[in-house]
Amino acid sequence: MRAMGRSNLKGKTSAVVMTTIAELRLVSRTKKAPVWRAVADRLEKPSRNWAEVSLDKASANLKEGELGVVPGRVLGNGSARRGLQLAAFGFSKSAREKLVAAGGKALTLTEAADSNPKGSKVRILG
Repeated sequence: MRAMGRSNLKGKTSAVVMTTIAELRLVSRTKKAPVWRAVADRLEKPSRNWAEVSLDKASANLKEGELGVVPGRVLGNGSARRGLQLAAFGFSKSAREKLVAAGGKALTLTEAADSNPKGSKVRILG
């Protein structure tokens, strides 16, 4: 017998992943912000297909004042631009260190959704 409310999360066994997806969907539904639903949809895919974005790519693709959202992992290749804000499911140790050293912010996806529920000035990377 299938558990109630888990039909979209086939194959997901990590409680952290399931909770993150559920919270992003809730914010998307209540605040009418489709960006968070798009991120949740990407997290439902197998983790081997999740995005892996380097700091160089994030710095090059984000405009000033935008929040970069990575439905996957941020890697520490390259350098971070001053004031860069990234939200991701995971950060490598070197990526988090370089981002904080450059005066940027490394947020979890749920922190980003809570701080910006409307999803304005958000760009999905990867």
